[in-house]
Amino acid sequence: MFRRVVLLSAGGIVIIASVLAFTKLGPWHPFDRKPVPTPVSGFYLDMGASASLGFQPTGIVGHNGHRTNDGYSNDLVTFEAAKDVTLKLREIGCPGETVRSILGQFKDACYTLPNTQLSIAKAFLRVNENRIGLVTIDLGFNDIRPCMLVTVFEPSCATSGVNLVHEYLPSILRQIKATAGPKVHYVGLEYSDPFLGDYLNGAQGRLNANETLVAFNQLNAVLVNDYRAAGIPVADVAMTYKSAVTTSSNLIAVGPVPTNVAEACSLTWECNKPPFGPDDHPNDAGYRTIASTIEAQLPRKW
Repeated sequence: MFRRVVLLSAGGIVIIASVLAFTKLGPWHPFDRKPVPTPVSGFYLDMGASASLGFQPTGIVGHNGHRTNDGYSNDLVTFEAAKDVTLKLREIGCPGETVRSILGQFKDACYTLPNTQLSIAKAFLRVNENRIGLVTIDLGFNDIRPCMLVTVFEPSCATSGVNLVHEYLPSILRQIKATAGPKVHYVGLEYSDPFLGDYLNGAQGRLNANETLVAFNQLNAVLVNDYRAAGIPVADVAMTYKSAVTTSSNLIAVGPVPTNVAEACSLTWECNKPPFGPDDHPNDAGYRTIASTIEAQLPRKW
């Protein structure tokens, strides 16, 4: 609407002008500010094996690598902070952890029985049962990894590992969810196949790469089934790593290779020469990719 306003000039002459009044405009106002998000604070319990700790190679011959602050959990905390969600990170993963060692069926490299990563997780969740929280679960990789570290891949070895995951993972998930409070969100991780990098190692390497991809597809099918049965969203890391894409891509210093091979080489240390490779852990870019995949499964509003 317009409003008439009387203005007095320097010479005393009265001027009548019409100006637009903004007091009764529609629901949108040109000077409206966007609503400020309500800050959220909670915990982030990061469970799993070495990748959950951001492991990367040290470049020291004979050294198995070390944990870093550049893992996907660290990246995820940063991503959520940009959305006014403050997550206090608690990493309890253990290098080499499997679905049996986390249940205490044999000793792992980090905990002394009767303590296990699972018992530590349950104790933490009990203490924080009334808080907002996130739990990521990164298990299954080490149940088939030993099958990959051979000259000639044996599919039956990986099949046995996949069967163990299907046998024991549901119990792990039930125990976690039974202990956690009602405000906790969960994300389970699928896996890309870093051993696609073997494709660069001649005819046998190409055969092994094809076989390891089949094994990871089998593992991921079991993981998706078990996580969904437990009502847990799944981060499809294999998709973001383009594990199923076989069209040609150019790999620097190598040339044309299947896209999934190029991604494995670009996002992990597997194609690096000694002393930094071959190593199946993600690099910085790989961990950021995993973090973005997890973030896609988190709620917009906590």
